[in-house]
Amino acid sequence: MSDFSIPGVTSKYDTQKLIEDLMKVERIPRDRAAERLKQVELQRTVWMDMGRRLTSLRESSRSLFSFQNPFNERVANSSDLSVLSATATRAAMEETKALQVVQIASADRFMSDRLAADTRVAAGNYVFTVGERAVRLSYNGGSLSDFVGALNRKGGDIVRAQLVNVTSSERVLVIEALRTGKDNRLVLSEAAEALGLSTGLIEPGKSSSRQLAMDRPARFEKALDSGRLVSSAQGLKVLPGGEAATRLDAPLASAGLVMEIEIELAERATALPPVPALGPSIPPTGAIEYDGIRIESAPSAAILPDLTPPPPPPRVDSERVLYLIDGSGRSIALPPVQAGGGYKTVTVPLSVYADSVAGLGIRNDNTHRDVNLRSVRVYDPTEVSGYRPKNAVASAADAIVRMDGIEVIRGSNKIDDLIPGVTIDLVQASKDTVQLKIEPNRQAAKDAIIDFVGRYNRLMAEVNILSRKDSAILEEISYFTADERKTYEERLGLLQGDSTLSSIRTNLQRIMMDPYETSDGIALLTSLGISTNSGSGGGYDATRLRGYLEINEVALDRALKDSFIKSKESFGYDSDGDLIIDTGAAFKLDALTRGYVETGGILALKTSTINSQIDRSKKEIANYDQQLVRKEEDLKRKYGMMEGALGQLESSAGAWDNFSNQNK
Repeated sequence: MSDFSIPGVTSKYDTQKLIEDLMKVERIPRDRAAERLKQVELQRTVWMDMGRRLTSLRESSRSLFSFQNPFNERVANSSDLSVLSATATRAAMEETKALQVVQIASADRFMSDRLAADTRVAAGNYVFTVGERAVRLSYNGGSLSDFVGALNRKGGDIVRAQLVNVTSSERVLVIEALRTGKDNRLVLSEAAEALGLSTGLIEPGKSSSRQLAMDRPARFEKALDSGRLVSSAQGLKVLPGGEAATRLDAPLASAGLVMEIEIELAERATALPPVPALGPSIPPTGAIEYDGIRIESAPSAAILPDLTPPPPPPRVDSERVLYLIDGSGRSIALPPVQAGGGYKTVTVPLSVYADSVAGLGIRNDNTHRDVNLRSVRVYDPTEVSGYRPKNAVASAADAIVRMDGIEVIRGSNKIDDLIPGVTIDLVQASKDTVQLKIEPNRQAAKDAIIDFVGRYNRLMAEVNILSRKDSAILEEISYFTADERKTYEERLGLLQGDSTLSSIRTNLQRIMMDPYETSDGIALLTSLGISTNSGSGGGYDATRLRGYLEINEVALDRALKDSFIKSKESFGYDSDGDLIIDTGAAFKLDALTRGYVETGGILALKTSTINSQIDRSKKEIANYDQQLVRKEEDLKRKYGMMEGALGQLESSAGAWDNFSNQNK
């Protein structure tokens, strides 16, 4: 039974191996077609990657000359960041501003007296108003810490509370407004008012506000000259050469008080006429009268010289017109008032200048300007609705900044409407002037150029790998990962001799070496420190001939500093004045790459052709597969029939052998 076999299933002739060997030969055309398909698919992948590299370079190129190019970015550099900082947008102009931060904007911050740790807050409707916004807290009563938590949850961006443990048994309650500016005063009302009074947050005000009369000008330092004053209840006008004072009924201690002055330094069309000059004159000769007859004396025959009028006085401009008068009668000069621009509100912190205040002096030394006062008020800025903070940590105040000698007032420390395109952040007041320089963002331009060169070199590396079967190319590239290196090893020289790659390489190198027109003459990228390393010294080195670019950062920094516009125009320039960029290295690269990567471009046609090849190869392989299946089935059938026939022959031979043995 050891020779038992089933034809087509098992075979003592090993027909299955014979069939497999025959099928290997039959599969050779199919395997060759599959290998060709693999190569064509790899080529498609390579061209798709090439398209991505070209697109990346095109985007980087466009970023150097488009409307959003980094050369239009601006940066604001402060000479003292501890006083102010600033940010600039593309809309900012290149300029330098001199800024002095006289005062930063602040918010009200009230501190209570020391309170026992177990102090309770009564139930009630607590209202805290900051400017025009109010926080209403309906509180059911509880501890100080519970009240602080409830107010903070309700306060949002308007008001905030804090409880400070000053000792183990005493607490201090601090309530502060979260909005700066003198118009955003913190007001406690309803149950909050009672809480403020009981805890020492606020106290009744002293009603120290005083309005100085405009219709009763007094002597300042010289006798009043009514011909150089115009006064009424609506205001006081001091003409050129005049002076006057407006005084309080009684001096006030200046601690905590400010003087608010509405003033205008207005230009006159002409100066006041000068006082007529005095010269020699001949008195009348007299007359005699007798019995009603009057006889006049003959006029004098003396001849007087002609009187020459005095020359007009020279023009005098002075912005120092205000003087604080203290309780002793001493006058202290106040800051200058900017001429022109209508009425201005000048706020003077009185305690900075004197211990007491008795009035305000006005002296107009100008020859072509009038000093107009609308109102003068002395008041306590912390007093609101009849109350003032008892322990004020900070008081609501506007920011005061002098820019190029012009005083500006804002309610916030973030000022975005003073210099177009610039946002200024005030940090602290300072007597020193800070220089704020708005200039091109050279670092952004440098980063964009470096990115551009990096993408250019990455594309050139791709071209070199595909067009040359030289492993040294991969060894020169240090930034490849292990996986990338393995991938590119399979691609070395894959497209060697391809005319499209050669054209890309040649055109890239030509564009980067060409001179370009700018508003300051012809420019080369080498002037920016951008050049191929093939120009470096030393002996022969094949790596210098790959077409890669190098950047000399020292030269690039110098070019961006000294020739910023020329550097910008080297990448994109409107040579014919039609407001459309038409030359420059980046512009030319964009034009070159556009022809390859746009819809219907060169790479699209290439990939379309390759896709057609892939489709044909797949169909060819499918046909091979069908033919191989049929061939294998046919071989199995034929070898099965052969085995069956051989089996029958063997059976017949065995029968004859048995018959012969029986007849012996």
